[in-house]
Amino acid sequence: MDQNQIQGSNLKVLLISGALLILVALILAWVAVSGVGEGISSGRQTSSEATENTENVAVDRVIDGDTIVLNDGRRVRYIGINTPELGSGDKKGQCFSLEAKAANEKLVMGKKIRLEKDMSGRDKYGRLLRYVYVEDEDGQEVFVNDYLVSQGYAKFLSIPPDIKFEGKFVGSADEAKFQNRGLWAACN
Repeated sequence: MDQNQIQGSNLKVLLISGALLILVALILAWVAVSGVGEGISSGRQTSSEATENTENVAVDRVIDGDTIVLNDGRRVRYIGINTPELGSGDKKGQCFSLEAKAANEKLVMGKKIRLEKDMSGRDKYGRLLRYVYVEDEDGQEVFVNDYLVSQGYAKFLSIPPDIKFEGKFVGSADEAKFQNRGLWAACN
């Protein structure tokens, strides 16, 4: 290989390396600007991080452990979780359904909450699909969906494409089951 061929090879390597660095920089800039991955590590956002995918609203009524009615009449179904079903008429409620509803009421009833959208807007019943956040007595934001799973009031439920916090919910469900919390103790 002569000197010109070596210089040509080195130039190609430099050009390819430079192009890859530019591509990585563009991807990182896009992630930073678009907010992709925001809140994944902790599942929490401050109000200053709220985006067009969030809204602050008041809760009028709690239907069950994973469904609420807002002051404007819209119904909200919590994403990523499933609580035991309440009974109606002659149908008996599932084990731990009353406890799940009571826990949800204690968390959100009559309070201002923050709703966060994932990919889907509504389910097949027309309910808003959202992640729900509420401030506790200390002013700390509680991720309601995850709290209900971690304390054993709900099981994890994956329905793509709304899977932003799937890993968090799986971990919380595994811990609740291992610690024998809530429905994991009462319903076996």
